[in-house]
Amino acid sequence: MKKAISKTRLLLAAMVGMALLLPATAHAAAPGITGPAFNLTAQSAYITQPDGAMVYSWGYGCRIAPSGFAPTAISGTACPTMQVPGPTLIVTEGQTVTVTLTNGLPTAAGNNRFCSRL
Repeated sequence: MKKAISKTRLLLAAMVGMALLLPATAHAAAPGITGPAFNLTAQSAYITQPDGAMVYSWGYGCRIAPSGFAPTAISGTACPTMQVPGPTLIVTEGQTVTVTLTNGLPTAAGNNRFCSRL
């Protein structure tokens, strides 16, 4: 009987060891917009705080509708033209990424009214 229990424990330990060697799959924690091309805008807006107060702020958002959203469970969601924090950009490793940023901030913020490609 003791031999059977020892063999069972040894088998269980071997199975746990094998399971720990298997690679883990990483999952994105934050929802975002998918690329590889992004058309963003920087602009000012008033954002609503939890207490209902409106606060003047600068932020980033989508200039045109993104090609997609991730995870796919949030499809149909819109990317606003300004949000704080800005949208999470989700890309594939090794892929060339293009970000076109249109500066819509006020002149006092150093806005030269140009569009940059990063």
